[in-house]
Amino acid sequence: MPTQVHLRIQKYRKKQEFTLRQLAERAQLSPAGLSQIESGQNSPSIATLEKLADALGLPLVAFFIEEEGSMTYVEMLTASSRPVFHARRGTEMITLGSRRFPCAFEPVLFRMEPGGEMSDDMFGVRGSIEFVRLQRGRAVLLHEGVEYELSEGQSVYYDPGRPHNWKNPFDAWCEFLLVRSLNLR
Repeated sequence: MPTQVHLRIQKYRKKQEFTLRQLAERAQLSPAGLSQIESGQNSPSIATLEKLADALGLPLVAFFIEEEGSMTYVEMLTASSRPVFHARRGTEMITLGSRRFPCAFEPVLFRMEPGGEMSDDMFGVRGSIEFVRLQRGRAVLLHEGVEYELSEGQSVYYDPGRPHNWKNPFDAWCEFLLVRSLNLR
């Protein structure tokens, strides 16, 4: 797990005055599982991070960065300033969200190795809409039991609250940009 992710999850839970059980319920996780994540004993999947961000009303990037106090009117994003989260299922997630500007959306770049998946299981988050554009290769969106194959340059909008998952059953890496709407409270 990237350094401090588990501590940031715990910090935001306490900041919003949620008990461990309350946050676990909101994120549709077990209290024991959340406890293991917060203590650093278990690394969360990408799906779990999305559920926690949604339950806390935060962008995913909040789990990977330090809060910055100074405000500027332009924020340059560099590759070296973006953390890479390596998931267990052959997927890398790079958060591209703003550190300084509150937004109603968050862009996230995913790279998936051949045979990779976003999650072990189908999952849903309460966000209102997600948009994906395949940058390189091919990938499959599984959404409510239907498979949608995307090729390079294609895009799709879908309801992330319904059971879904992304996978790469092909023999080449794929890369896609996901833009998720946020339920900021």
